[in-house]
Amino acid sequence: MFDTKMPLFAGSLLEKALKERFFDKKWRFWPASGGDTALSGVLQSEQRRLFAKFHPEGSLLQAEACGLTQLGRWVDVPDVIACVEVEAGAVLLLSFRQLRSLEGQVQWHQAGEHLANLHACRSEWYGAMQDNYVGGSAQSNASMACWPDFFREQRLAPQLTRARRRGLDGMATRYVEQVMGQLEHWLPAAPAASLLHGDLWQGNLAWGERGPVFFDPACYYGDPQVDLAMLNLFGRAPAAFYHGYQGRLPDTKQQRPWPVYDLYHWLNHFNLFGDSYAGQVRRTALGLLDASGDT
Repeated sequence: MFDTKMPLFAGSLLEKALKERFFDKKWRFWPASGGDTALSGVLQSEQRRLFAKFHPEGSLLQAEACGLTQLGRWVDVPDVIACVEVEAGAVLLLSFRQLRSLEGQVQWHQAGEHLANLHACRSEWYGAMQDNYVGGSAQSNASMACWPDFFREQRLAPQLTRARRRGLDGMATRYVEQVMGQLEHWLPAAPAASLLHGDLWQGNLAWGERGPVFFDPACYYGDPQVDLAMLNLFGRAPAAFYHGYQGRLPDTKQQRPWPVYDLYHWLNHFNLFGDSYAGQVRRTALGLLDASGDT
């Protein structure tokens, strides 16, 4: 999280980067509300309007730029203008998009169709060519041939290690370890290795001038149910979304793995935001174990 002095500080960094690389005339910066990972805002000059993000960890914004470029081959995303290193971090410049929340069956149906188009992009391996970030947490994408092994070693294990360091209680830790020991009970052995958004809660999907717009990705290749589970983490997506999705990718509504995929994000939220998410970690892991009869 950034302190209250960060907007002025980041504004000076943005000004330096923009004067050096982009604008030669006056511009204005308006900090945007929301966003827990990077400071962001709107840049306006006489020539153009951009959306800018600042973070002291430059590799985080470089990874986001790569993810947007990758997603942009299949779905609509903000265009990457540049990712500029500055003295205290990096600035990511994106095309400015007029976005609003999805509303109504037509918009949600199209969002489902577009996500299915993304998931139709496939790989032979699970993972990605490079590591990236989910929110503010580093995410390892070392390629593996077995999906349960990938999710155990590249997803749950690193998050649990961080959670222990941050003080996750012993009971929750044991529950997560037990889940990790029997992932094959819930996860398919060899699902399609689809290109995933990777952090697709409903706040990272909006309606733009041309239809659904996806942003803030954490891309890798994996089970498409990862994105579907995340989309429902903070509230159910409307039925119209699934009608659109399954119209392009039939027979893909397999919700059994969802709590395992949710567990990854609850661990990440605990690591990023603290003890208020410990209960979600504990309840999700215990719910899985109760369902399997292993408590």
